[in-house]
Amino acid sequence: MVGTQRESETLRVLLIAFSPVIREGLQAILAKDERIRVIGDVPDEHQALLHIKRASDRGQPVHVVLTETRSGKMDGVQATKLIKQEFPEVAVLVLTNNLNDSYVIDAIDAGAGGYIFLKDMSPDLLLQSIHRAVEGGMQMKSELLRTAVDNLIQNSRKTLAERTAEVAHLTEREVDVLRLMGNGDSNKTIADTLKITLDTTKKHVRNVIDKLQAHSRTHAAIIAAQAGIVGNPVTPYIPEFQSEPELVT
Repeated sequence: MVGTQRESETLRVLLIAFSPVIREGLQAILAKDERIRVIGDVPDEHQALLHIKRASDRGQPVHVVLTETRSGKMDGVQATKLIKQEFPEVAVLVLTNNLNDSYVIDAIDAGAGGYIFLKDMSPDLLLQSIHRAVEGGMQMKSELLRTAVDNLIQNSRKTLAERTAEVAHLTEREVDVLRLMGNGDSNKTIADTLKITLDTTKKHVRNVIDKLQAHSRTHAAIIAAQAGIVGNPVTPYIPEFQSEPELVT
């Protein structure tokens, strides 16, 4: 199992608005990883925000939220947006049966750390996705991510001058990091390329995301493309999964 950032720390996971059958299946899968603990199951995004705040106040923050695109009256993409606005450090994975490209675009724009199709999902894939989401990676079928990235770049509401002004606040080193993020490099690759430590790389990545007010690593790469720092951002490296769809992390 991967998960370099929090090897000795329990990852606390919150579930939002899953049907009883799916919820029980998710809980059974998550119980297989001793580093993951389900700390709650709430009916909607408002209860999720309350739960996350209370957990944070207790010094036991929620690391990952799992939700669906739609479940009854609950909209998972809207839930993602609200959670990332108030708690940007919390990773959100959206699970769905919906192949609609617009949902993928909206999920990325909202800051989702993954968009996983239930019919494709294996226990190993879900567990790996949770660990990668905490690391700031994106878990999604690569062809859908590329389509979503193209659409976000083409339909940006901000001009080149506005994006360039945003990037101007970055240090020279942060621009180097952003350029490599836009090329799809992992934190380890960035560290090796710039000859800096992995911890320093993670701090730079976090600073870049914060300064650009990006929702995620992928969103920061899109801003880099819009500012002309990189060409169309490359989806991060595609690992080899046996019997799994093509994914990016």
